[in-house]
Amino acid sequence: MAGMFEIAVVNLSSPIVLFFGLGLLIALARAKVEFPSAVSDSITVYLLIAIGFKGGVAIAEAGLNAGVILTVAGAIFIGAVIPIYSFYILWRIGKMRIDDAAAIAGHYGSISVVTFLAATAFLASIAVSYEGFVYGLPAIMEVPGVIAALILVSWVKEKSRNDAAGAAGVSLGQAAKRVMLSKSIVLLLGGLAVGYVAGPRGMASVEFFYQDLFLGVLSLFMLEMGTIAGGKLADLRKAGWFLVFFGIMMPPVNALLGIAVGILSGLSVGGTTLLGVLAASCSYIVAPAAMRLALPKASPALYLGASLGVTLPFNLLVGIPIYYYLAEYFVGMVR
Repeated sequence: MAGMFEIAVVNLSSPIVLFFGLGLLIALARAKVEFPSAVSDSITVYLLIAIGFKGGVAIAEAGLNAGVILTVAGAIFIGAVIPIYSFYILWRIGKMRIDDAAAIAGHYGSISVVTFLAATAFLASIAVSYEGFVYGLPAIMEVPGVIAALILVSWVKEKSRNDAAGAAGVSLGQAAKRVMLSKSIVLLLGGLAVGYVAGPRGMASVEFFYQDLFLGVLSLFMLEMGTIAGGKLADLRKAGWFLVFFGIMMPPVNALLGIAVGILSGLSVGGTTLLGVLAASCSYIVAPAAMRLALPKASPALYLGASLGVTLPFNLLVGIPIYYYLAEYFVGMVR
């Protein structure tokens, strides 16, 4: 237990988390600190391309062996199954409207690149290594969770077609196309493809830009994310305590699923931790765009309040060390 406390202290004292905390304080104090839209967009584009590019290089270096293919298959399974049970928990237990339950479930089925990057920084701070090809998983896991959520959305519209006139003109194919052509997916998958073709030799020529500058740019992004998350805390008043409880309890449950898949795939403690972190994370970039198109009656205050106001801060401040501790414990127990 003392070891876990020390791990948590290391995470909370990292620049990445501290900048996120600073952003929360700025939002709560209602200070006027805003990133120019051009700067914010540039930082987002850089991070998405960098994570995809580094993942592609790592996969090229590792090769498409059985271990990589098994891990990718497991990652797709995670993204597909989480929205299903999340939806039924929100709908049946939480008594939420069907469209709100489906929209929130879609967010939890997709992933947060920011949480993943914070986890890699955390592992680096405690000198824990991991398989390089894991960097390619965020680009892969963005898609199945959203597609699974869109299938739920299609079912929702069929069930509620009598009162869903606002969504009647949106087909599953249109929504899926919109998601696949969104900035996040295009840049992640595009960077992944370029990195895979370029390989380690290509990385050597741009290493300063994509490696040395990476954490510095990430710290600026975390500052902005903190201000956005802080601004969404008030939205949770509309949802009540159930959604807050859901946003805190589901990440560890989903992380256990990711850790189990990581163990079955033969990943190291570091790689298993990162797969658990991805499973525990919650989208706030790709999923909102998809839900806005497919479920216009779903409340953005609910799905953004849960993802940005509860789950993102929980994972960054508390969750990541817990997932590492669980991965270390279970990997040590079965091997």
